[in-house]
Amino acid sequence: MQIRFEGEQHQIEANTLINYLIHYNAIVSEANNVYGQGDKKITVKVNAMEKGSFVVDLSLYEESVVSLFSKDSVEYLAAVVTVVGGVWGVYKLLKGRPVRSKEDEETIETVFNNVNSNNRLTINQTIINVYNKKTVREAISQAIQTADDDENVSGVSISDEHNQTVRFDRSEFKELRYTDFDIEDRLPENIQEVVEARLTIISLNFERGNRWQFMYNGFKISMVVKDDALMERIDSGDRFGKGDSIRVRMLITKQYNPAYRAYENKSYRIVEFIEHILSPIQGSLFG
Repeated sequence: MQIRFEGEQHQIEANTLINYLIHYNAIVSEANNVYGQGDKKITVKVNAMEKGSFVVDLSLYEESVVSLFSKDSVEYLAAVVTVVGGVWGVYKLLKGRPVRSKEDEETIETVFNNVNSNNRLTINQTIINVYNKKTVREAISQAIQTADDDENVSGVSISDEHNQTVRFDRSEFKELRYTDFDIEDRLPENIQEVVEARLTIISLNFERGNRWQFMYNGFKISMVVKDDALMERIDSGDRFGKGDSIRVRMLITKQYNPAYRAYENKSYRIVEFIEHILSPIQGSLFG
């Protein structure tokens, strides 16, 4: 793993490095506790820095001489590294707010569906579980504040051994400082309602788990088509095209937005398929 501090001076304040590593170590520790269920102990060690750029090279080690070079140990540490990188990626994606909706989970699953692992679903869920811990998000927020306080730092990137990189630019630092931890527990629960809706297809992808886009009541919405009623129709041989409409019963999940003091739609899911309506052009072509 590497932390790269970008800047013109090729140097940073000592406190920046110390504080950043403290927060990073806290995230690694939490990832290890969640993924390993408290059964393993690992340490973070700092390797020699590269010349010519300010890069902190980190390695994880399991605290067991017997398992130091074992296949299981190497695979375990690689999984923890993937989780840690994923947590930073989710933080940038959601800007520090907790994962609360199915749409958030589906977005995360789509972003990290290239994780090269036989237990990808476990890894993805672990990323969410670790990220949702306040201590983890506070550590990342404070790490970003640390970088923002050092005028020599123009950006920070976190890279893992698979060359997956999450980068934070100085222009994003203040936006990414999340400070609403004290009101999270006071936010109302999400609410759900099922409505009958006519959706016009504007973008489609027949691969399971990909997003479709629709027009609904004059607004563009998107949803992952995976295990819902629409996917069942596709699997049964129905053919859909851009401009077609579908009449469905749709589950809408609404999340309270404290900035607006109102609920806003956060995710959509088709629960019942009622009717497929061909677009006027497609109808004339195939009629």
